[in-house]
Amino acid sequence: HFRALDGRADKTGLAAHSVDLVSVAQAFHWFDEDATRHEFARILRPHGLAAIYWNSRRLTGTPFLEGYEALLQRYGTDYTSVAERYADEPRMRAWFGDGYRGSGSFEHRQQLDFDSLRGRLMSSSYAPKEDHPQHAPMMQALRELFDATARDGQISFDYDTRVYVGHPG
Repeated sequence: HFRALDGRADKTGLAAHSVDLVSVAQAFHWFDEDATRHEFARILRPHGLAAIYWNSRRLTGTPFLEGYEALLQRYGTDYTSVAERYADEPRMRAWFGDGYRGSGSFEHRQQLDFDSLRGRLMSSSYAPKEDHPQHAPMMQALRELFDATARDGQISFDYDTRVYVGHPG
């Protein structure tokens, strides 16, 4: 009985007190947090929960991870400002307020060949597009990093996935 609605995080189009769970991943950092909190509180049933997920890419620990971070620092168009939008536990506790129930964390990794790695990078808002003067040098640096660190034609893109759960109030 699935049906899709044309809505937004802060204006879902769902009836008040109509859902048990709201699940949001990385896109949360683009939302208007105050308006979204009010909308989630409106649509959740009294004991309903919101779960907010973040995949935090590890910045250190392997030559690939450290080289990739350096590549983003050098070529990313607004990398620092985007990276600062990701929430941590104190910020999520504040967002949920008294309805905060807890958090969890687990390791996650993607094994990527070069084409997948390039696609992953180019899906990031801070990656310079093809017409940008930093694009070609960034692609060359990515190729060199991949060639220097890949094993059996793949790299490991390592994350810590964090989930924050509660009832926004």
